[in-house]
Amino acid sequence: MTAIRVEIAPADSVRSIQRRRAVDDLTMRLSLQCSERGTAWVARDEGEIVGIAVAHDSEDERYVGDLYVEPSYRGQGIGARLLETALGGAYEMAHAMLADPRDPAAVSLGVRFGIAPADLLLRLAGAIPREEELAKLAAGEYRFGVQTIDAATHASALNELDRHARGTMRPADHAQFALTGCGHAFFLGGECVGYAYVWPDGRMGPIACASEAYLVQIFAYALVTLARSYGASWCTALVPGSNRRIARTALRAGLRIEETFSLGIDAAVGDLSTYIGYHRLLF
Repeated sequence: MTAIRVEIAPADSVRSIQRRRAVDDLTMRLSLQCSERGTAWVARDEGEIVGIAVAHDSEDERYVGDLYVEPSYRGQGIGARLLETALGGAYEMAHAMLADPRDPAAVSLGVRFGIAPADLLLRLAGAIPREEELAKLAAGEYRFGVQTIDAATHASALNELDRHARGTMRPADHAQFALTGCGHAFFLGGECVGYAYVWPDGRMGPIACASEAYLVQIFAYALVTLARSYGASWCTALVPGSNRRIARTALRAGLRIEETFSLGIDAAVGDLSTYIGYHRLLF
């Protein structure tokens, strides 16, 4: 076998391996966006692409949401080389990654780079509950003021919520989310205490709150918005296992766990009990 080469991935290389893996349209689009920003890498055996790493940068964190090596090439250190390359240009940033919790080698690889498991992520999916059930969920003790998110107007509040819940700010993400998703900011006494995005394909998130006490009501509001704005009958969300309120609420409402991921990080993580993610490549 010739020497394996790891290099920045141009769009055509990303498209090639992700098509071979049969990823969905959104995963493909997000992978290509990371390629455009220079945060995707491939491993090559001569002309053949045999592995990929896709990372996303927030304000002070590099997050590797996709690390893959073709099965016939595993056990040769290619995953380690991809991860080392992905993290190598981000020395001053926190490092985070997703791994398959059923794959000890993948979890061990993260630990070798100082990325210890911090939480389990649950991809929950299912039919949106009926309106009367959503009304019960939304009928809590808080009466929120609601505004459509404007990434510039709400920038300070969004940054503060992200720092608290996710552990890092993501202003560039919000600028994009506000253009392509349906986002709302939630206020109590004039203070922004949460935000939520929903998407035409039934995805929810990111959702962040200043306190987990607000989260079930905001989650219910997001479900109602998803159904009314997009006519959606199905939903999915990426819920940290430590977010017990939403995990329990969603399961009781009929959603089911369809995938699990191990989230690792080498720095202090935010309060994930107040957070719901959007997609594994962005979390």
